[in-house]
Amino acid sequence: MQLEWLEDFIELARTRSLSRAAQNRCVTHPAFGRRIKALEDWFGVALIERKQPLSLTPAGLLFLEAASHSLGLLNNARAQFQTVGSSRDEPVRIATGRTLASHFFPDWYEGLNQRFGAFPVSLVTSGSQEAIARVSAGEVDLLLIFSSPLTRILLDSDRFDSLVLAREQMVPVSAPDSGGLPRFQIRSGAGASSVPWLAFAPTLALRGVLAQHLAALPQRLALRMSYQADSYESILQMAKRGAGLAWLPHMVVDTALKAGELVLAGGAEMAIGFDISLHRSRSNQAERVMRIWHGLVEDALITGN
Repeated sequence: MQLEWLEDFIELARTRSLSRAAQNRCVTHPAFGRRIKALEDWFGVALIERKQPLSLTPAGLLFLEAASHSLGLLNNARAQFQTVGSSRDEPVRIATGRTLASHFFPDWYEGLNQRFGAFPVSLVTSGSQEAIARVSAGEVDLLLIFSSPLTRILLDSDRFDSLVLAREQMVPVSAPDSGGLPRFQIRSGAGASSVPWLAFAPTLALRGVLAQHLAALPQRLALRMSYQADSYESILQMAKRGAGLAWLPHMVVDTALKAGELVLAGGAEMAIGFDISLHRSRSNQAERVMRIWHGLVEDALITGN
């Protein structure tokens, strides 16, 4: 078996497309297919369902975890053999979402520079599942993400250390009507008319947080999904245009609320608290990463986070 086969398979699992994965791996579609078939022959069982949409078999899901873990160990081991001089010039690699990259990371990174001295960072943004896959595969040093049921399932506590950085709220918002009241208000009960709802796509980490909150309410809300997106900013723009009711992180809607473009569409009981968290593979022992991590842990102990 060749190491590149593992990288091929992880890319295929990420894209769920043979043609796109082949393009990203800079090989032809037929050659990529032969490499996946060779991996299956070596493993002795089918790893993918060759139908549309492409999916992993149960054995493929098991192998994906093993492949990600193995590559992570190898990549981290390689990092340990870098010279001390060159490692100081290497950026800390951080995976995060687009919203956190825009609304949280700049101030947080500035604080890190003040706390630990200036250091370079390589920031990559993506959906939550892809970001988790990157830290699992050892492609990045740290994962900055909204905590959710998904992160708790995919980030094994035996392999990853986790740290809460901040507490955030998700609030229901609507464009205002002519009187300044919410154009769309939360309604519940069997006789309530449905309200258009701007929903999260499955790739967004907060989808699970919101789903748990809605399921725990004493009465089911009368919501009718009218729009779904994998971008909080896209949902924000649709809410400002009056397309429906939306739950969004307060950091995303703060400016629009202050400008009167949006108003709160529910009481405090409809706000949902969640964490912004940082995660590190325990196999990653890079000097600078560990110095930052231990410093943040100490800060958390002092502040009681």
